[in-house]
Amino acid sequence: MTQYSQEMAEYRGEVFFAGAEGVDQVWIRKVPGTVYANAEGFEKYGNRELKTVNVDELDAWYFEKMTATWRGQPFNVIAVDGGRAEAGYAGGEYVWAAQNGLDGDQYNGYRATLDVSELDNVQVDRTDYLARWKENRG
Repeated sequence: MTQYSQEMAEYRGEVFFAGAEGVDQVWIRKVPGTVYANAEGFEKYGNRELKTVNVDELDAWYFEKMTATWRGQPFNVIAVDGGRAEAGYAGGEYVWAAQNGLDGDQYNGYRATLDVSELDNVQVDRTDYLARWKENRG
């Protein structure tokens, strides 16, 4: 099971949030609560610490998207921590969502914190951006 459903990069053996910064560069952002050995060169923007690196310096760069079902309904899992999953409801049964205690509404969407042991049909789709970048350079 993945910890975050989003773009990530591995740089010098450590994992960061990531995003494309151009053709050959990626910004990496420290994951809150993580202590990093390679902490030099990061700039602070509010509570975020970012750094731009060349793609060829990365150990990995990918996007992972986790989906699952809970009580028979589809969810996009955003993050997993301590056996709990932050998830967005991906179904269209708004009465069901309200009856099952999800936070939100039909206009802005529903979210929930769910016990990981209650998730079924967990799937993680991974897109390898680093392999794609290398292929396009080759």
